[in-house]
Amino acid sequence: MRYHAILLAAALLTACGGPSRQPAPNASASAEQLPTTPQIPPVEFGKRPPGTRITSGNMPYFDTVKYCEWATRGKDTIPKGPLYEQCIADQASTHEILEKAIDGKKFTDAKIVHCAKATRSAYHGMWYCLWDQPYR
Repeated sequence: MRYHAILLAAALLTACGGPSRQPAPNASASAEQLPTTPQIPPVEFGKRPPGTRITSGNMPYFDTVKYCEWATRGKDTIPKGPLYEQCIADQASTHEILEKAIDGKKFTDAKIVHCAKATRSAYHGMWYCLWDQPYR
């Protein structure tokens, strides 16, 4: 599984064109910066005591089953076919990478919350946002 996570991270960085040379956008989110289309499914935020950081145990949660069913509907010849299975595997790998980055304190809580609200492609979109790449 570790090998797959490394390959996924390398593929995502390659697809994004590597690190951005432009200055990072302001992490504070305003309403006009967030997409106006609904999240399918919406992000869920875990409960955490006031004054504690976001960790892998309480990070924003996306129902990847519902997301992948929606994202692959009409693209697979059978429900929950190969594209669905690939979507689930990709989301799980990206989730694992995000857990390690969040536990490694690579992002502020405000940026994590902003990116969770901004993504429309579950953990993949959150990853792109956190690394200041264009949203997918």
